[in-house]
Amino acid sequence: MLLAGFVLGFLGFSPVRAGGEKPVTAGEILQRVDENRMFSPDFAFAMEITSYKNGEIIDEYTLAGYVRIREANTQTLLYFLAPPKVNGQKMLMNGKEIWMHFPKTKNVIKLSPAQILLGEVANGDLMQLNFSRDYHCTLLPEGEPPETALHGEREKKTDLLGDKGGVKGTELLTSCGYTRPCIRLLLEARENGEGTYGKIILYVDKESYLPVAGEFYARSGKLLKTAAYREYREVMGKPVAMKVIIYDGLQTGKYTVMEYKRLVEKSIPANYYRKEYLPRFTYLPLD
Repeated sequence: MLLAGFVLGFLGFSPVRAGGEKPVTAGEILQRVDENRMFSPDFAFAMEITSYKNGEIIDEYTLAGYVRIREANTQTLLYFLAPPKVNGQKMLMNGKEIWMHFPKTKNVIKLSPAQILLGEVANGDLMQLNFSRDYHCTLLPEGEPPETALHGEREKKTDLLGDKGGVKGTELLTSCGYTRPCIRLLLEARENGEGTYGKIILYVDKESYLPVAGEFYARSGKLLKTAAYREYREVMGKPVAMKVIIYDGLQTGKYTVMEYKRLVEKSIPANYYRKEYLPRFTYLPLD
């Protein structure tokens, strides 16, 4: 679902480190990317996920999510609101463990991070908040994002930054790809990490260190999906990709759009993030 790596976009926007130095190594650049993707230890969101095939809508979902980040551990609760066939279904993600509750059967089922949840979105996409923890990083030669991720964006000539250095909240970050090459990072899964994919090629803007696109590969080397990070907004003082488009790497014409409708700071009791509590958990308004 979200790219939560994809999806939970988040800490610090400044493209330079303390002392005015820019990151120079692959590890430093990836650390800056991670910092840009984490903004609050407790927050909630409303999201719509829409899947398409050859331009036609084939699935639509609405859900609410609640996130708790403590040190290296991220806990996520999802509550499905629509369509009616999934209303009341709940998912808990705690480290590598993923649990799903189906109210009609009252069953709580364990899932794997690689299982496809909605459209092109895997369970693990919702948890991928820390690339540095889960992947080894190598710097590749600079290059343009894949054409799939830039589909329809070149003509818009959208730059990443506004006149005052703020984040433009309109289109895909095409300042690299249209006006200059991107930084390219090769991420390879750590043996004991929580990475869902065998490797990722991440395209990062050279000025802001925000992700522009990513190619996600199976451990066999097969391209599974390509992601485009679009419509960055400033939320709680941090830049967030409000829309992520995930293109199927195996079936041409299939893609899924994940779009944040709301993102707010919100804390819920820690015991809600327990498998035993999942059957009792109910929707909590974001207000």
